[in-house]
Amino acid sequence: MQQFPVGAAPVAQINFIWNPTSTVSAGQPGQSLISVTATLQNQGPSDTFNITATPPASWPAVTIAPSASVNIAANASQTFTFFYSIPTTATAGTYAIDIIAARASAPSITALFRIVVNVSAPTATPTATATITPTLSAICFDGFEPDNFPAQAKRIDVQIPQEHVICPTGDEDWLYFSGVGGKVYTIDVPVMRPGIDLSLELLDSNLNRVAFNDDFFNRDPANPNPIDTRPRITVRLPADGIYYIKVRDTAGRGGTDYSYVIVLLDESNGPTPASAESVCLDIFEPDGLPEQARLITSNEVHENRRLCPTGDADWVTFFAKAGKRYVIYTDTRRYRGSNTVNGDTQAGADTVLVLTDRDGVSILDINDDIPGGNTLDSQIEFTPKVDGFYFAQVKNVGDIGNQFIRYDLVLLLCLPGQTDCRRPDTPLPGQPENPATPLATSTPIRAPLVTNPTATPVPPTPTP
Repeated sequence: MQQFPVGAAPVAQINFIWNPTSTVSAGQPGQSLISVTATLQNQGPSDTFNITATPPASWPAVTIAPSASVNIAANASQTFTFFYSIPTTATAGTYAIDIIAARASAPSITALFRIVVNVSAPTATPTATATITPTLSAICFDGFEPDNFPAQAKRIDVQIPQEHVICPTGDEDWLYFSGVGGKVYTIDVPVMRPGIDLSLELLDSNLNRVAFNDDFFNRDPANPNPIDTRPRITVRLPADGIYYIKVRDTAGRGGTDYSYVIVLLDESNGPTPASAESVCLDIFEPDGLPEQARLITSNEVHENRRLCPTGDADWVTFFAKAGKRYVIYTDTRRYRGSNTVNGDTQAGADTVLVLTDRDGVSILDINDDIPGGNTLDSQIEFTPKVDGFYFAQVKNVGDIGNQFIRYDLVLLLCLPGQTDCRRPDTPLPGQPENPATPLATSTPIRAPLVTNPTATPVPPTPTP
């Protein structure tokens, strides 16, 4: 029998690469938060890339910013910053930290970025020939101070992390950068020392608020972490100009060991960039299917829901008792911007509310706009004949969605004979527009510490 050669299986093509593929860094035992930056270039189709870092044995874990799992579009790239620390027990020598990027889709292929770390022996401390007794005092200088007001703000450049300290009690750190209109920027705090709970506020050149965040729990969408209190802001800037970043502890704390790292990342460009996924995901996600519906109880308000991205659907379920009257409605008024074309309506929001039976499929009622009202919000009144869990879906007309379309969802259980059981003519009392954090309290100052600066440029004078 004639024998024919058997061809080898095709080899998976590696169509993404690190730039550079390796780099050399240096430090001494006990040195922390050393940063290294590299760019992952995706030369293939759009996909999610999972990033892992393997430090030498007994070394602390490496922190990855913006996150360890990122979607990169076709023929696009993403810059990562890696923060590593050298343990005090490390001896002088050369070590390697391997950064692996793996494409999530099959076939499984990887690309390596290696950080070669040259650890040198600690600098010897000279022996003093005389005994000096210094006068101790609290020092709260981190190399960027004074930066307590907009006029004292220090510049931060993209992709270059800075280490600051919140000290003394009640301290605020102000930074500024030149932003490009239409570009998406992320302001992140990848490292925050225990004991503080920072907030970020982004303001324009006239010190009008553009965005705010206290806690960001969704750095890894596959594994949301509700106890992650590090803040992050992702925003598409409305115009070219100088923008300010205000950093403070939400409770007004401060101390010399309250350090953190802040980084400014630019992510995309163009007149209509893709929605920022990290902003799209509100605290109720995932809720895009009836089986993922979130429970809403009688007389409860689901605040700050988002219709994002395009085609987003939000599902809730609630228990209704036969013979009782329920009203469920959307309310976008408290999220309206300063530019109100249609009165109190949130820009871009035209909700459609669908009520289904207990199977989550059979439609019982649909409403687009509340009848008789000057609004694009939706409302359904419902009196069930059978006890059970019913479902409601909220979508936007045309399946339009972006990170700026927000709304509240309210379920009312009406009292017998109640005639005003409906969406009120004004937003619910006690609910301010675009809710902000409460006023701060304070705690005692802590022990002295001095950190070294990286840069202290002088900002331009803010526009009055």
